Amino acid sequence: MPTDLWARFEMVDSRLVWAAAAIALAGLVRGFSGFGAAMVFIPLASAIYEPKTAVILLFLVDTVATAPMLVPAFRRCAWREVAPLSIAATVTVPMGVTILTVARPDLLRWVIAAAILAAISALATGWRLRRPPNLPGTLAIGATAGLTGGMASLSGPPIVLFWLGGQSDAPIIRTNIIAFFGLTTIVIGISYGLNGLFSLSLLAQALALMPIYSLALWAGATGFRIAPSTLYRRAALMICAMTSVLALPAWDGVLR
Repeated sequence: MPTDLWARFEMVDSRLVWAAAAIALAGLVRGFSGFGAAMVFIPLASAIYEPKTAVILLFLVDTVATAPMLVPAFRRCAWREVAPLSIAATVTVPMGVTILTVARPDLLRWVIAAAILAAISALATGWRLRRPPNLPGTLAIGATAGLTGGMASLSGPPIVLFWLGGQSDAPIIRTNIIAFFGLTTIVIGISYGLNGLFSLSLLAQALALMPIYSLALWAGATGFRIAPSTLYRRAALMICAMTSVLALPAWDGVLR
């Protein structure tokens, strides 16, 4: 095998190993909490690939693997909370996708990490919603989630602050988040397709990662059923914070 071709093979293989580890951790958190896959995988995978590649890989893997979770979530979620957020997110998703396609990769990685750490910091300080926001406030949160979702599959941070920061029980929070993600996935997928972000190469890599993610998703969901509610909140936030810090561009020399 020619030297340059062998070097290219080694690079791809090494990246897939890192991506497999990242997708396993992301699936564990997603199955356990109902959110957090992007908060774990996107920072880590963006340190291996560029953010656009990381975002599309997670979108393809997560969309297929979490499809069976949608019907139960749609039946049990609080639609009066999910619907306005989803409508507002639909409007701003295309703007987020535009940012993903034009922003410099290194700058986008800093923005992604900052968004995750800001959300986690707000929750770690004990911030809680004293009462549900009014309709304009709810729509603003949904619009922000759509923007960050289109930009980096990071609908999670705004939605986490909305639901996880409130007073709802863990099962309701988890179900609402799964339902919201399911509704916005269609709009995000259409926007990615219209911007030419899908490719056969990414599809092949996503197929390789999908069994790992699915198994981790199942393990996380199993853990959720037996874990205390307090552990649910702390574990999800701690893992998201750790991966965001470890995947900062300053660590590129270690991860590459």
